[in-house]
Amino acid sequence: MRQVAAKSWYAVDVSGRDLGTGGLPSPPGAASAAAALATAPVITWPISVVADDHASRAVGEALGPGGNEVERMLDNLWRFQHERLDEGVADAARATPAGYVDLPLALVSSREAVDASAALDRGWVARVDRLRSSPRRELLELGRGPQLEAALHVTMLLATEILDPDDDTDVAAHVMSGGRLWLLTAAVTWALTATTSNPFSAWAELITAGLWPIGPCRGHLVVAHGGRA
Repeated sequence: MRQVAAKSWYAVDVSGRDLGTGGLPSPPGAASAAAALATAPVITWPISVVADDHASRAVGEALGPGGNEVERMLDNLWRFQHERLDEGVADAARATPAGYVDLPLALVSSREAVDASAALDRGWVARVDRLRSSPRRELLELGRGPQLEAALHVTMLLATEILDPDDDTDVAAHVMSGGRLWLLTAAVTWALTATTSNPFSAWAELITAGLWPIGPCRGHLVVAHGGRA
């Protein structure tokens, strides 16, 4: 009986070049589309995954249920790297991961944001932290650990490249970058649960628009614009 060779997968850029080698995809490759994403050493967005039998998968397809929402978030992050300050900011900011917060909006610089982040409502922070980690167990129990690993890996690589400040000495900008990444990875994890009640979705929109939603502090709902507004 003829044995069918296992399919190998490769993460590639928009021109079909392997993200690891920069050349045409060649063995050994990865055992699954998700594994190909999880082992990509760099991300040159937009990306996709191809197999040695010429099958192809978009990022969202490779990540399974909820993957299209993850791909949309990352595409927005790549496309909109500057603030878009409009009337929708206040509404999105008030839809915090821990529930609606009806406070006046305070739009601050990254330096002011660092001080505000240290004085956040502690009960609110604890709720956000619990929510951030809660979907991981569900995904692992469903056998979706490889897809979760791939989604977080791609998010970390792409977001680090985009959010990392140009000035290595700007401490406030680095804190802002880390804060945005912390929230974005939570939104990505929740997106993979494929539910419509992702508590981090509104804030993910702000993050991909160049903002850092911080939370309730001293009677205001604080959002940082990074000093570029």
